[in-house]
Amino acid sequence: MTENDLIRAKILTDTLFATRYLFRKRFNRRFIVGNHHKLIAEHLDRVFSGEIKRLMILMPPRYAKTEIAVKTAIAKGIAINPASKFIHTSYSKDLALDNASEVKEIIQSDYFQELFPHIKIAKGEGVKHKWYTEQGGGVYTASTAGQITGFGAGEVENDEELNETIEQLEKQTTFAGAIIIDDPIKPEDASSSTMREKVNMRFETTIRSRTNSRNTPIILIMQRLHKNDLAGYLMGIEPDDWTVLSLPALLIDENGNETALWEFKHTVAELKKIQSANRFVFETQYQQNPKEINEKLWCFAFNADKHVGTATFNPKEYLYLSFDFNRNPLCVTLWQRYNDTIFCVDTIQMDDATVQTVCAEIDKRYKGAFLLVTGDASGKSKTTVSILDNFQIIKNYFDLAKGQMQYSGSNPRLQDSRYFVNAIFEKANIVIDNDKCKPLIFDLENVLTDSENKPIKTSRTNVAEQADCFDTMRYFLHRFCKDVLK
Repeated sequence: MTENDLIRAKILTDTLFATRYLFRKRFNRRFIVGNHHKLIAEHLDRVFSGEIKRLMILMPPRYAKTEIAVKTAIAKGIAINPASKFIHTSYSKDLALDNASEVKEIIQSDYFQELFPHIKIAKGEGVKHKWYTEQGGGVYTASTAGQITGFGAGEVENDEELNETIEQLEKQTTFAGAIIIDDPIKPEDASSSTMREKVNMRFETTIRSRTNSRNTPIILIMQRLHKNDLAGYLMGIEPDDWTVLSLPALLIDENGNETALWEFKHTVAELKKIQSANRFVFETQYQQNPKEINEKLWCFAFNADKHVGTATFNPKEYLYLSFDFNRNPLCVTLWQRYNDTIFCVDTIQMDDATVQTVCAEIDKRYKGAFLLVTGDASGKSKTTVSILDNFQIIKNYFDLAKGQMQYSGSNPRLQDSRYFVNAIFEKANIVIDNDKCKPLIFDLENVLTDSENKPIKTSRTNVAEQADCFDTMRYFLHRFCKDVLK
């Protein structure tokens, strides 16, 4: 037996070997193997043998899942059976196309052709998202939100097979291709129930139906992003059909000892920093454990027992003013940061008030304080009663320097703001004064969210939907507290 015979045999039977071999040939460096790669390879070997028909691999981002479970898996599958047909989808059509193109390059490479000279790419197709082997196999790529037409994965059952019993068909082990789904939804879309449901229903209406037989495997590889993402949806409706390999980045044994899944990527200390920065991202994307949160409450991390107390004004520290310029009421929250704590020391709300009136009230309560000002970007617009905008009025009233005016050109996007603000409440020491900040506390306990993470503000007559103090809080945290998450 020659060396090539040995290599060929190992590639056909050992996915981890195939990954390491093909990676070294392509990049002239070794593939750094973690224990999770061994587990993934073992499960994929069971797919190739016909033992597993539905495989779900849940793991952290950037842990080489695409290399082993997409590129190697497709190349090895075609090596096993050149007639194998694969459908490969991802949230990004371009990403899926790039993966399929790399597989095509592998098959056409000198090192692959030396081992499998009988496998050739068919010429003359000229379609970027679809290519074939001369034996009738091939790869079709699409986004998880796109259509799949004229192509099925796996081997079509012939008339003779259709006369057999379902039990006999399910025992057949000839590998002939698979559907491979890699990251079906973007992290920033996963918080939208509309986007989640679109991806989940697309699986039912488009992807699931593209198997050519009941023997065609479906492989889903993803990071958990929400309890109702595609993995959660499938485990909910057919838990017994899927073999689930869940790979948390931070492992904890029965004695409470912590180890990293792949120290080459993240050490325990590095993972703890990620956890500290944003517990919800860490639990979902890194631990594959999406947490139950109060999805109706916009600020779900607010806890009155933890965040409400006595916030005493310190005249030696900056006083941050954050304005919302609605006329009814005009609102400003007053903040300080010292002793590693964020304090909301006061809230001022006035109906039918001018900016000058509110400034006078601030000056009366906190005369001589060193001020930094932020707020609603609409404050840059000229008022109907003055040639000055609201921020200029504030600047002139307190005789502030330009550097004390710290407002942004546009307000932070509500869709992105929700998880940022909640991460601050998770990470930071925050004290909101119980007596002086009741309007802010009310907003934190009552402002609800819609399916797109936007606060519900459909009626100004409903106090819970005005959310003026809530907005001033967002402006302040985005402008002055980003360092908390670093």
